[in-house]
Amino acid sequence: MNLQCRKKSNPRRSNYNRIKEKAVSEVTYDLRLLRQSRAKWERSPAVQVYYCSLFDGLLQKAINGSTLDLGSGIGTIKSFYPSVVTSDIEKTPYVDLAVSCYELEEADRQWENLMATDVLHHLRRPFDFFRSAARVLNPGGRVLLCEPAATPFGQVFYRLFHHEPIRPAELAPPFKLNILDENSRDAEFANMGMATAIFRTHRKWTENALGELGLTLVSVEYRDFFAYPLTGGLSKPQLIPTGFLKILLKLEKLFPQAVMKLCALRMIIVLQKYSEDHQPQ
Repeated sequence: MNLQCRKKSNPRRSNYNRIKEKAVSEVTYDLRLLRQSRAKWERSPAVQVYYCSLFDGLLQKAINGSTLDLGSGIGTIKSFYPSVVTSDIEKTPYVDLAVSCYELEEADRQWENLMATDVLHHLRRPFDFFRSAARVLNPGGRVLLCEPAATPFGQVFYRLFHHEPIRPAELAPPFKLNILDENSRDAEFANMGMATAIFRTHRKWTENALGELGLTLVSVEYRDFFAYPLTGGLSKPQLIPTGFLKILLKLEKLFPQAVMKLCALRMIIVLQKYSEDHQPQ
């Protein structure tokens, strides 16, 4: 899917009559905190430029057709791609529908693409998510993931500047973690080393397990070094002019993957469902 990131001033809400939504009365998120995050987003041009680049990179790997974004939070992707359907575990004013990563069938719809940014490392049962994804993807459909990268530099950076743990060595097949209560909220769990453990350390096991679900691993790529920290994120001031950030993002794309495997802060993972003749594309 060849997309160009363009910010929309007043994106129109599409009609999703075929999709089951939870009632607004079931919301358990702190809407005040969500409003604060949204306000910070709107005041930070550097963060917007960065996420425009990130979403563009993800969606360039999508196939043509419908796309469901999981764990959308404050729905930032709608600012650039209003046709993407947004979702979260609870219905809020910022997303189109409520759906669990483990029960994607509840959306009552098939998709060409499922995308998730910083979601996988919060899941105690990531392969239950992949199983559900395989059920709702059309043949040839894709799962597009963006996750923290536990590279040598990434591990040092996140341990110094991020509150969530990054411990890939603690994760191993079959990746079912401390399931004491099936109703426990995954939001209480985090290990930013999840993607590295699944798709790098235990890649052979993962490829076999995905194959049993009808999925194949298409690619694992690394991105982002200096650019994102210099935006200041949603909690700190912007550290460089927005124009210079745009240049830096372009320069980082020139870094060879061999170098980025040592210093990147993010991973882009693409999975694909087997086509109807059971051949990976």
